[in-house]
Amino acid sequence: MRVPRWKDITRWPAARLSAAVLYVLLGVAAVVFVLFYLVGFSRLSAEDPNFTEPRLTSLLLVFLWVMLGLALVMAVVSVVRSLRVRDKQQSRQNGIPFARIAVGTGCGLAVCLLLTFVLGSSRPMLINGLRYADAAWLKTADMFINTAIVLLLVAVIAVVCSNVRNARFRR
Repeated sequence: MRVPRWKDITRWPAARLSAAVLYVLLGVAAVVFVLFYLVGFSRLSAEDPNFTEPRLTSLLLVFLWVMLGLALVMAVVSVVRSLRVRDKQQSRQNGIPFARIAVGTGCGLAVCLLLTFVLGSSRPMLINGLRYADAAWLKTADMFINTAIVLLLVAVIAVVCSNVRNARFRR
């Protein structure tokens, strides 16, 4: 297989480039996870010597932090780029108010995150026999779990409503 030169890669269409990046990331993730699961559990935990942990826990954590950082950077770049490129006068396309939908979705997500954080539990938990009582992290974990549940329910409701509406129009 011929490795493309940098000049050739910059001329690739977006779909081909994104597919290549996806395959590279999937390959790296697969290698990291296979190494994590197959290398063994012989290292004693630094926090509690009664527990053992995989040898490559640090590699997995660094990989996940790098992926999170790249995802956040790409999200910010994408938002900034789309705000700079979009036409200010045209907020509808094919009769669909996409600007309103985007703003509504962003505001709805922010409100959902805020509400689930405020309503989240900060009650201490026992984890591996140890008491965990950091209220901020407990509420943050609760926020993400509850927001994911709410968004999944909203998605299911949207799919059901869409199918009902389409079934009525088909008759």
